Amino acid sequence: MDNYAEFLQRLSNAEASLKERKGALGHVRSIVSSALEDNNFGHVQWAERRARLEGLLGSQEVAGRSGLRELHAVAINMESVFRARSERVGARLAAVQNRIDEIDGPLHDLQISKERLTSSRKVAEEREKLSRAVLGVVGTTEGVATAIPDMGLRDDLLAAREAVVLAEALLELKGGQ
Repeated sequence: MDNYAEFLQRLSNAEASLKERKGALGHVRSIVSSALEDNNFGHVQWAERRARLEGLLGSQEVAGRSGLRELHAVAINMESVFRARSERVGARLAAVQNRIDEIDGPLHDLQISKERLTSSRKVAEEREKLSRAVLGVVGTTEGVATAIPDMGLRDDLLAAREAVVLAEALLELKGGQ
């Protein structure tokens, strides 16, 4: 009867493995998120520098300075570099988050399966106890023999056992849908 324990252990092992993977991915997500923030900050800083340099280059008194034009070219290049990095790191962050989301579904399913299996195990245990009670009342070689068997009680206990079996079957049928 306790093959339930083996299946519950398998579910627990699978759950532990997925939780470990999710934890590792959570750590990766925090690192990648930090890198994205840094690259976004760099992009904004270079965009502001480029805008200031464009303002300076637009004024007449410094229009002839080649050093400002070189700095402007560097600012344009660096802004582009940080924008591209931000896009790549953002895509990596999205991929990590997708993996975490993929794990969440099976983790939820494992938890539901564990709950259902535990419930089914309890029903099976109760059914076994009821069967022993019926055998004890009826008086078999395995149970306690009564001097005068109560056939009405026997029928009631058999009906109760049948009701438990039907309820378990209904539970399994409804759970499978």
